[in-house]
Amino acid sequence: MKTALPADSRFTAARRWSLYAGVYALGCAALSALLLADVLGLFADVVGLPPAAGMPLLATPALVVGTLVWWALVERPDAPTYLRGAAFGLLTALLTGALWTAWFVVIWGLEMLAAGPVRLLVGFVLGAVAVAGVLVGLPITHLRRRSRRASEAAATANSL
Repeated sequence: MKTALPADSRFTAARRWSLYAGVYALGCAALSALLLADVLGLFADVVGLPPAAGMPLLATPALVVGTLVWWALVERPDAPTYLRGAAFGLLTALLTGALWTAWFVVIWGLEMLAAGPVRLLVGFVLGAVAVAGVLVGLPITHLRRRSRRASEAAATANSL
């Protein structure tokens, strides 16, 4: 006979895994920023970020965005699937990119975003991080699924 975990422990585990996912998203965003440093360095200069801290600062919104997206997509439905994990990575990457694109528009205006080379650069960066986002969403989903199976197995074994 299988017994369910108490609701409090599921909620605590969900919050903990949402924070893990946010930190993981931050790390992946920082790595992506470093890999795209040539293009993003120009962007960091244009939006007024300090040169020494530009790449880490570009990654910081992924911490909050990743935490919230993981909570909404993976933990809330109470079923971590690989499709939801891939969607977590994709949405985290795109929303983080959208935040910085919005900041660019605030500083330079919408007409500057419509310029040919700027459009191409923004499209390239969003495309690259979208692909990376889908791929990096899968490993943390795998870990979460294994963690959930282990905790359910432990509850079953203890209930005997």
